[in-house]
Amino acid sequence: MNLRRGLPVLYLFVLGATLGTGLDAFHVYSGVERYPRPVFLGVAWWVPLLFGAAAAAIGYSHVRVDSLLGYRRRSVGLMWSLGELMWVVLAYVVSGSGLDSLAKVGLLTVIYLNFWMIAGRNWQSLVLSAVTAITGTLVEMVLVAAGAFFYVHPDMLGVPYWLPGIYVCASLAVGDIGRSLFMYRRQEVAHEATQ
Repeated sequence: MNLRRGLPVLYLFVLGATLGTGLDAFHVYSGVERYPRPVFLGVAWWVPLLFGAAAAAIGYSHVRVDSLLGYRRRSVGLMWSLGELMWVVLAYVVSGSGLDSLAKVGLLTVIYLNFWMIAGRNWQSLVLSAVTAITGTLVEMVLVAAGAFFYVHPDMLGVPYWLPGIYVCASLAVGDIGRSLFMYRRQEVAHEATQ
């Protein structure tokens, strides 16, 4: 893959490494999770790599799977897609609050359903959100079991009940950003071909 074709993946990685790490640091400072050997902002050195890889995987996989699911994306610009990240930030604020775990699940469900209504209301997004939530939660269960970090108030197998709620929101937002980046890249290539 040449560099220019890989730029959307690189942008997704940088977005995850920066914003994701910042949101994870928010979880540390709000008392939701802890790292045994924090390096910066209360998180471990590998956290930016993990969040970067997760954002790249979500954004790229959604673009690749859309055609298999028959998903026709509505046309929205990159700035709109980036604005959708506010739903993820809101989900982190709720998950970092002092509410009990089941109240967080309820609020995160309401946030996701509202986001899903605005983001297109299609079954394909529900499927991709579910796959993202299952995968992300399983990865975190493995990391917790390995002692890489821990949740202060876990509910099941080392993670809280509300954790999938973060992932479903990230699936919608980061998936749309990936689609926007790859659509922009296709338009740029088409423009270069006509010149």
